[in-house]
Amino acid sequence: MRQRLNSAVIDGNKRHIVLFGKNGSGKTSIFLQLTGAMSAGMGAAKFDPVVGICRLGRAGDAIMIDTAGLNSTAELHDENVRRTLNLVRRADIAIYVINVQEFDRRAYARDHAWLERSRIPYLLVFNHCDEAYAGDIARLKTEFHDAVFISSQTPGSVSLLRTRLTQMVRERNRLEPPLIPQGLVRPGDYVLMLAMGSGGASPKEHEMITALLRCGARCVVTELRDLKNVLEELPRVDLVIAYARLFDQVRSLVPESVPLTSYSLLYSLQTGVLDTAIAGANVISSLTPQSRVLIAEGCKNGCWHRDIGRVKIPRALRKAVGEGLHIDYASGLDLPENIDSYDLVIHCAGCAMTQRAVQARVEICREAGVPAANYGTVLAELSGLLPRCAQVLGAEMP
Repeated sequence: MRQRLNSAVIDGNKRHIVLFGKNGSGKTSIFLQLTGAMSAGMGAAKFDPVVGICRLGRAGDAIMIDTAGLNSTAELHDENVRRTLNLVRRADIAIYVINVQEFDRRAYARDHAWLERSRIPYLLVFNHCDEAYAGDIARLKTEFHDAVFISSQTPGSVSLLRTRLTQMVRERNRLEPPLIPQGLVRPGDYVLMLAMGSGGASPKEHEMITALLRCGARCVVTELRDLKNVLEELPRVDLVIAYARLFDQVRSLVPESVPLTSYSLLYSLQTGVLDTAIAGANVISSLTPQSRVLIAEGCKNGCWHRDIGRVKIPRALRKAVGEGLHIDYASGLDLPENIDSYDLVIHCAGCAMTQRAVQARVEICREAGVPAANYGTVLAELSGLLPRCAQVLGAEMP
């Protein structure tokens, strides 16, 4: 099965594996073999990425994305190249496919440096090995110990590639930080979780409940309207997890002595961007009515999600900074090219995106020298709760 790249297949709960390389490298043949697709034609748009499901046994299913070749300069425009490279930046694993008979060492050195600089986990694959001299392959194997040497037309060698990918995905799963950091809760702790009774729950809400139960916590789920009563009825409350957009109401109800945080801040901690987002949120105090802010929505979670980014946060920012504050909006996985023209970029929580996608967006801002915050840290800062919430998670304030 294959699909066009769209929000339905950008699944934040699956690993993303992106194939890239020059035309003629055989990456599309590898895509067909690994996904079982009959044809990977580019559809209506010649350079559109094509998406399929790659079965990796106990490691689970992965989203596999085949990209356009990077060397057809007569046909490929800069926008298509940029789109391909952005897909690679967001990959949990990138497969860099090279035709073994056309190995360009200078091009590889350049691409390897970019992959390393962007901290993209990648697997080097030399293809068309059935057509090359055995001596040449032997020398390359000596030089590139971790590379995979295959022929995309030989099922046995593609099975070797699938096995290697399975190992890599399982290792990434093992090393992924937990959603609930160690030491946040102890067995027997009472954790009070605020739910959205009218819908609009984060995709991470149920995952978080499961993670808390595994830690031995006692989870109590309630709505904002019952928060005061539940706080009084429980023998004690060791942690409150709220939606950041409720911080204005929660602040007056949860005593200072009770640890408080939000779903989005916990997710930021798991993805490794919390410290960056806190530093970005602290920039709000230095904004002026002449400043430019970009609010970047990366996923589609319904009207409530758009209301946060396009109504609640802009209104609060202009109240704090001034009505003249210039705010732009971007929707989708890619950020605008003129990212360096902004004084602050505010990302959505990325709760339906992969961790790598969230990290890649923040890294793009860092490279452009632009502070990056997210919905959770901005709402916490605007409600005066950021230092309190950061302390709970062991994060440092600038």
